[in-house]
Amino acid sequence: MIRRHDKKEALAALAPASAYTARGNFSVSQFTWYLLGAASFIKVTPTSTIDVFRILHEGIPKSAVDHFSQFLDIPMTLMAPLLNMSYKTLIRKKEDEKLEDYVSSHMYEIAATYAMAFGIFQDAGKVTRWFNKENKALSNQKPFDLLNTPTGIKLVTQVLGRLEEGVYS
Repeated sequence: MIRRHDKKEALAALAPASAYTARGNFSVSQFTWYLLGAASFIKVTPTSTIDVFRILHEGIPKSAVDHFSQFLDIPMTLMAPLLNMSYKTLIRKKEDEKLEDYVSSHMYEIAATYAMAFGIFQDAGKVTRWFNKENKALSNQKPFDLLNTPTGIKLVTQVLGRLEEGVYS
């Protein structure tokens, strides 16, 4: 079921990232949409996985990729390979042009992985360092470099899950 945004949610969408990462108040799902700048393109809040599927199946706009890359200071030259697109193809798209459903879903999963890391580290600098540092649990690969495939995202989220549970990874 999809429900309309209420005033409290509308204000929360405008709040800084710190409002989402406060201990006990954190929601990976809400922060994922925040990272994608969803307040500008989603009229209703998804309340189930099938709602998320429907939104992604329709396609998210290219502006979601822009918002994510600007928020995390990731250049589009690095975003394009993550989405398995050429840089020229990505930058040629208009802000409101919808991405294909597979690309939309992949972008959402990347954002959800970052949101999970924000929930663990509570600091953008720590999140950025973690994604860009070689990780022994990932055969000394940088987590960021694995985000271009669903399997790579799964590996990264497994390591994050272990960190969340306090297991050295």
